Amino acid sequence: MLSELQDTFKSNIKALEIFLVLKGAKPAARIMADEDEEDKILGIILEKGLNYSISDFKVLKVDKEKGYSDKGIKVDPKSNENGDFFVYISKDKDITEKAKILEAENKHKELGILLGYPSCCAEFFEKHFEEESKRNNDFTLAVLKSSDGFSFPFYTNIGARHFDLALLSHFPCSFSCAASLEIAKKNLELIKQEDKEFAEVIEGMLKGAIVYTETEGVFLLRNPELEHNRICYQGIISTKNNQMYESLKNAEHIDIISKNRIKLGDLEIKNIGFMLFF
Repeated sequence: MLSELQDTFKSNIKALEIFLVLKGAKPAARIMADEDEEDKILGIILEKGLNYSISDFKVLKVDKEKGYSDKGIKVDPKSNENGDFFVYISKDKDITEKAKILEAENKHKELGILLGYPSCCAEFFEKHFEEESKRNNDFTLAVLKSSDGFSFPFYTNIGARHFDLALLSHFPCSFSCAASLEIAKKNLELIKQEDKEFAEVIEGMLKGAIVYTETEGVFLLRNPELEHNRICYQGIISTKNNQMYESLKNAEHIDIISKNRIKLGDLEIKNIGFMLFF
């Protein structure tokens, strides 16, 4: 089932969303569907016995260079510009309709709870929504700010979603949020039961270090090893191929000054987010 969904959606995260709804792990899912792919996506949703509702607007991505972009603007559904619709999916038709209404009314906390997110995380999202929506609409740095230290369980690695992998559908209120950890662990167990090899890939990718920047890209450091405040790693994946990518790729290690500052040789990089997931 999971491999079929991956083939249809061309996205691990979207496939996992539908998979978890089918398994009863989530009451509902909310995904973005390109209008050119709409018929195919809605077809498989119905084929799997699920219900759906579609937003009365479509979204135009602002930063199309990002592999995973959170930034977008709402436009009329009849606009000639190609965009994405939100699709709300559940076994219960009433839930899909309610999700659609809550989104339209900007009731972020209520929508999050309806989608199965912990109430603490839904409150966190609502609290930071106005500020973050003016930036990249990515709450990663806000989550890091509310978390102690820079080392966290791999289950809550939301930075890897920029590389189409995640065990959570939401931004946790902190990387140590107990409710989010419980959800992620249950999700991984369901994935293991369905596809053990894919579960191993997810776990291996999530056990990495993330260097998060708002302008230079997101960088995933593979197989990191921490000794004191120095990180050595084997390989790097990036959302952008630029000077920072080259610097990280060629470095033998990086030194962690704080969760918002690192050092590459003699170069100190500030105003970033550093997260080690183990």
